[in-house]
Amino acid sequence: MRPALRYAVSIGVGLAVSIPVGELASGDWLITISLIPLYATTTSMGIAHRERWMQSNDDSPSRLGAAVGGVGALTGGALIRTSIPAATAGFGLLLLGMAAAIAMVDKRG
Repeated sequence: MRPALRYAVSIGVGLAVSIPVGELASGDWLITISLIPLYATTTSMGIAHRERWMQSNDDSPSRLGAAVGGVGALTGGALIRTSIPAATAGFGLLLLGMAAAIAMVDKRG
């Protein structure tokens, strides 16, 4: 995918996540605004390394997936009680960490 199109799609995803969260949340505007670059960066990295991302589903053991899913669910449950923007940011950071790891593995391989 061309970089300009990838960046446009990424910004669109960032806005598509941030706008509904801003509508649902009654505060935390700084966190809500920070969702735009968080999800835009994550989407851009995911698009850039999409082939490796799809291959990674077959490579990782199920125990690792269960551990990440369990920690993500526990943390997400605690964050959603705090605020919707905080929970959305936590999920975005989880995805960003996964995208960064995939990008590092893809560059080495």
